[in-house]
Amino acid sequence: MAEHIPHRITITGDPGSGKTTFARNVSARTGYELVTTGNVFRAIAKERGISVADVNAQAEIEKEIDAKVDDYLIGLNNDPRNLVLDSRMAWHFLEQSLKVRLTVDLDVAAERIFGDDERGDDAAENFSDMEMAIKEVERRRASEIKRYKTLYSVNIGDDSNFDLVINTSQMTQDEVMGAFDAAFEAYKKRLSEAA
Repeated sequence: MAEHIPHRITITGDPGSGKTTFARNVSARTGYELVTTGNVFRAIAKERGISVADVNAQAEIEKEIDAKVDDYLIGLNNDPRNLVLDSRMAWHFLEQSLKVRLTVDLDVAAERIFGDDERGDDAAENFSDMEMAIKEVERRRASEIKRYKTLYSVNIGDDSNFDLVINTSQMTQDEVMGAFDAAFEAYKKRLSEAA
């Protein structure tokens, strides 16, 4: 009998790339449980009464913020479930996964976040104008890249770390899912051959 190798789909992406929506769609498409670590950062931001961008900046100094998430992700290596992980660093901590990164042009990201009513309670996402939104998205991207480079010596903005990179700026959700479907089929084939 072949050994069961759990399927893991790790999804990261630039702010405003549609990462959360994509992760939900992948979970619905595959039937795999969705695990979202971004909620941890949002909860910390709410608890401290600051923005997600400010939590990211504080995490550059307060290592325990990332350590909480890291320990959780590392523990998932022993989990037998098939999972979809919406996380900046799951691709790094899980021993095997289909590593997906979503990218987006800065102006498109700012426009999406500026108009995102779903995050209305998050101070980081309430911008007074587009110029402020662009500056904040750029600051958040730079903060995350710096933090993860310092902590783990990896560049989350380096496409070579991933199996699939999709720029969502001008793509429909159906087109994004089509790109995923092809990569997912290849990933499942690779795992079945390894089992």
